[in-house]
Amino acid sequence: MENFVTWPSGDCKPVLATELAPENLVRELGVVTFRDKDDLDWFEGAYLNIDEIGSILMMRHDNNPKGLTAFYVDYDCDPIFAEMLLIRHFKLLECNIAWRSSADLL
Repeated sequence: MENFVTWPSGDCKPVLATELAPENLVRELGVVTFRDKDDLDWFEGAYLNIDEIGSILMMRHDNNPKGLTAFYVDYDCDPIFAEMLLIRHFKLLECNIAWRSSADLL
């Protein structure tokens, strides 16, 4: 985790969630997953960078009742643009998407 660049705005927000595990999402990208604990629970996570939106954090908390992996981006990122790039980058199908922050904006 020491290679992670801090969020430019000082915070992050979730923009998308999937039932796919972080290790399966990043396997082909050569990104290493890690285990850590935050104020909620232990989680499996991964950090990566996508040029157009910057740093990405994926987190799947152990006791999440739905077993979802959430994608976090910098707080100042446009959520609709971030969703579009994440869907394209990870080749997600509509059936892979469990939640979108843009749905809350409607």
